[in-house]
Amino acid sequence: MAKRHQLSVLLALFLSLGYPTDAGTSNVERGRMEDILALVSKDVQKNFYDPTLKGLDWTALTEQARQRIRSADHVGAMIGAISALLYQLHDSHTVFIPPGRTVHAIYGFKAKPFADEVFVYELEKSGPAAQAGLQLGDRIIGVDNMNAARPTFFDMMRYLSVLDPRMELDVEIADGASSRVLKIPTTLEPHPKMLFPDYNEIMRAIDSERHFYSSKDYENGVVYLKLRTFLVPTAEMGAMTNKARNAKAIVLDLRGNGGGAVDAMTNLLGRFTREPFEMAKAVSRDKSETIHVKPVSLLISSPVFVLIDSASASGSEMFARSMQLHKKAVVIGDKSSGRVNRARVFWEEIGAYDRVAFGTEIAVSRVLMENGEELENRGVTPDEFCVPTPADLRAEKDPCLERALTLARSATAATTGLSP
Repeated sequence: MAKRHQLSVLLALFLSLGYPTDAGTSNVERGRMEDILALVSKDVQKNFYDPTLKGLDWTALTEQARQRIRSADHVGAMIGAISALLYQLHDSHTVFIPPGRTVHAIYGFKAKPFADEVFVYELEKSGPAAQAGLQLGDRIIGVDNMNAARPTFFDMMRYLSVLDPRMELDVEIADGASSRVLKIPTTLEPHPKMLFPDYNEIMRAIDSERHFYSSKDYENGVVYLKLRTFLVPTAEMGAMTNKARNAKAIVLDLRGNGGGAVDAMTNLLGRFTREPFEMAKAVSRDKSETIHVKPVSLLISSPVFVLIDSASASGSEMFARSMQLHKKAVVIGDKSSGRVNRARVFWEEIGAYDRVAFGTEIAVSRVLMENGEELENRGVTPDEFCVPTPADLRAEKDPCLERALTLARSATAATTGLSP
């Protein structure tokens, strides 16, 4: 079995990023990265929702990052030092956006956590991963000598696919009682015009040719809606919900939905309530902003079954939890990602002639649901836990959708007197 580092935090990864080593790293480059560090540290200190920065000695930690930059032998290690500083806040929406990331890596597979383990759930036929021997349902236990663990997997893959793209990826998979490492060659492609700091939004940008929702009618009046993102104009929610106008039961699939616009999310919630309510508060360092939900026609009163998974984040988590709290839906699937704080991106530039742009996404407020609970780093616990087995993934079966459809059919039978 290959030796892997423990990955209780991503600090080791950030401090050992494998950007191509430049033996001629100049004092100018080192000075530039120190200037970037100073601005990033200052922006976080001024704008992070908690003015105490969670009790951290920010000045001392910033100085440690500066010393790491001074001792680094290549730019990647310097970027890693800045990223490691921000990671110590353990906040999903506070991350460094370094300069110069113009390509992303295509590995030919997708994986994500299912319960506490990471499995391959999508594989490009004849792609580099498939040719290297990777299969659907394979359990990934390490990537480039780092543990593949639920709490950090998406962050790790964000670095390896966008911030630190490399020409070959070592993927360690479980093989009976032992393991084996597959070397997957990489295709580098131009990055989307905007560098989204959230992994799920990166994936949405790459998959932008797909419509934001899809629908399917099943027997007995059951309607299936797949909502891929809330990053859409509010008015678009009406087009989707019209598909369920006459539904006797609805399965709403939010798996992989990384959130998006709060207005779009509250608009969809408003289609399931007759009365306005305060669903959450966004609490910043100087104010508390209430997130309101108002009734929106058309009103949907059919039984609803919401699917979530480890990649459901932000607005999709808030939606699922609100529907759960108001007993408007049964939530099925895996625990969600716990990435819920609200953020802004602060863009900066340095340099008089050769200007370098970079940014920092900073959580400017934390979100508290109407019952006072915080979903950040906790996620939404489904009413009914469901994840596919490796055999299901290999056979491309979706047992959680089938379970939701079974419950939906039973709900229609209970209201119509028909057999499910």
